[in-house]
Amino acid sequence: MRYFCNLTAIAALCFITFSAQAKVTVALIAPMVGDYKQQGNELIAGVERAVEEINNRGGILKEKISLLKIDDQCSDSIAVSTAQMLTVLKDKKISLVIGPYCADAFEKVADIYANARIFQIIPTTVNYAQAKTIKKGLVKMLGYTNQEAKDFFSYYNANFAGDIVAVVSNLGNGESISEAQAIAEEFQKHGKTVVLKEYNYQMTDKNYIDLAERIFTDGAKMAFLLGSSANIRKMAYALRREKEDFVIFTNKYKAGEKYFDALGDYADGTYFMELKGSVDDPEFAETLVKLRLSGFEAEGLSLYGYSAVKLWQNLAQKAKSFDYDKLSAAINNKTVRTEFGSKMFHNGAPKVSESYAIYQYRNGGFEKVY
Repeated sequence: MRYFCNLTAIAALCFITFSAQAKVTVALIAPMVGDYKQQGNELIAGVERAVEEINNRGGILKEKISLLKIDDQCSDSIAVSTAQMLTVLKDKKISLVIGPYCADAFEKVADIYANARIFQIIPTTVNYAQAKTIKKGLVKMLGYTNQEAKDFFSYYNANFAGDIVAVVSNLGNGESISEAQAIAEEFQKHGKTVVLKEYNYQMTDKNYIDLAERIFTDGAKMAFLLGSSANIRKMAYALRREKEDFVIFTNKYKAGEKYFDALGDYADGTYFMELKGSVDDPEFAETLVKLRLSGFEAEGLSLYGYSAVKLWQNLAQKAKSFDYDKLSAAINNKTVRTEFGSKMFHNGAPKVSESYAIYQYRNGGFEKVY
């Protein structure tokens, strides 16, 4: 295996060429620095594993696969520039783009790939606004993040019904706003708007202690924290420093590993929402066991990076081609085999979105509670 890296003005490009025979290129767009570096690394690990596995078995349709990794730093401008660049590469024909992981410019990026007839798979869930973007060759592999709001409400209603909930978002983060909206709509649907209080970090110019005091004054007993990893850990620390028993929910991928270092003992008791796919979820047992037996532990988002490549492989084998139109025809309004079982896809998304599990962090470990 040989590595080639080239720093450009818009992104860091890393070619991983598994064979001189490789003619088909997969581009992975993921953050390699900053708050979402961990999530990016997990996706990269899963994609690399799938590409290596495919090449070791002779490739797809007798073609070896090369992997092009691009660090978009979770920047919308870089995501757009990257998409534009990939459409004009002279030395490589991009057959598949996986990602980007972060993109408030989702529709614009998807437009560029669709116009260039480059097949695109989003390996994680997309938010409510992004769900409305429908392109012929765009696959939203797992469904929508509003499922997180549904699963959060179900757990809240069964265990905390009546408690006032603070939902804290970042007005500068489109994904955060969309997620807050999904939670508000879920509570409204069930006639529970009276217990939901909405806040944003800009209300106190990102003075997290002042915002915590406002939340306490309003009688909230718990909070769902949205925004960047830095937003989440600073807000959680401010809340827990004043009230150690204050209940905190957040998304495990968004909180990141730094959450535990930043909060120390205050992290204990935090509830984390995570896409299903952990060891104790039977739906994914076959894939997880297969990977483990081959020496690969699928951690965090690595399972979804791996699954995105394998989904594309299944589509190519089904279509007997890497052609954009044939791949699109192979998935739309069809039942397709995925690493999570057979799924019916419509407009590039599964008809039933993948659900979320909830884990509570206790004494250095995670206990599944939902």
